[in-house]
Amino acid sequence: MDLPSLISLILEIRNFAPTQRLVVFGSGSLLASFEQLGTEDSLVKRSRDADFIMFPWDEVLEQDIHRHIGADFVFDQKFGYHADIIRPIVTENFPPGWEERLVPLAGMENVFCLEPHDMAVAKLFAGRPKDISLLTDLVKAQRLRALTVFERLCATPMTEAMIVKTHQRLQQVADLAGVKVPR
Repeated sequence: MDLPSLISLILEIRNFAPTQRLVVFGSGSLLASFEQLGTEDSLVKRSRDADFIMFPWDEVLEQDIHRHIGADFVFDQKFGYHADIIRPIVTENFPPGWEERLVPLAGMENVFCLEPHDMAVAKLFAGRPKDISLLTDLVKAQRLRALTVFERLCATPMTEAMIVKTHQRLQQVADLAGVKVPR
């Protein structure tokens, strides 16, 4: 995903939801802070989707948008990328204060992106190999501070099982990136 592709998805969403507040929260959210990630050979550039939360949530509207720019529909087949509109419940896995740290997407009214360290916490919840690789690359490139991710992760409410999993994943990122995080 690059910034022009992200903006084209937003403009398509705006055809259906002209006033909804949009929050980009997956790897595409990094483009608001590090636009060059969309031009470098990176996991962000290779991503073929962008994740959005729409406020207020409207299930009928979400379904209409999905049929237009969702995975495997005409837009995706034509351009090779798509949007995923996710229910706001996903924000339960975001660190406290995430809304105050949102990064406005330049030139896009009422569109915001997760601050990179908050995005990292969400990626630690997902914990897929591509998420670990992305976070490792960002820490190595000094675009993320592992200690800040650790602090936000510690502040995020979660079950004991998720505490163990997310902290193990962060330790894996730190080890791969050659940095230290508290244990």
